[in-house]
Amino acid sequence: MASIGHVAVGMAAGRAYTKDPALAKKAMIVFSIVSLWPDVDAIAFALGSPYGDPLGHRGATHSITLAIVVALLGYYVAFREHLPRARTAVYTGLVAVSHGLLDTMTYGGGYGCALLWPFSNQRFWAPVRYIPISPIGAALISVRGLKVMLAELVIFAPFWIYALWPRRK
Repeated sequence: MASIGHVAVGMAAGRAYTKDPALAKKAMIVFSIVSLWPDVDAIAFALGSPYGDPLGHRGATHSITLAIVVALLGYYVAFREHLPRARTAVYTGLVAVSHGLLDTMTYGGGYGCALLWPFSNQRFWAPVRYIPISPIGAALISVRGLKVMLAELVIFAPFWIYALWPRRK
């Protein structure tokens, strides 16, 4: 994915998290970061780690296990910031796990996602795959990359509309 969909999920979660507009804006930013963080594994390419390695792209960082760890970090931050702990942990965990699940719905290449890491290194695909896979790095700024971004804008339009629609006063 080109990350447009991941950000849309994070922003929609931020809006749903609270009715307080100021807190919702902060939550949209934080949940967007949470939704993007699993792609930090793209650094593995620069470090020489092959795509299919457990620490390679769409490996461990896309797993349900690490999404649970991120949810626990959300719980800790909520405790520290005097936010609703369980609610924050659940939203953080759902947004984190959404990344790997959405990536399993892509088509056009790759090995799938290691959703069950560290218990299994097997890569999984969803039975329905309708999101075009995005080129990585600078190749994103290409005709193919722009087509993927446009497709994601359409696919995730309901999330964008919900996240950005003005609230009633």
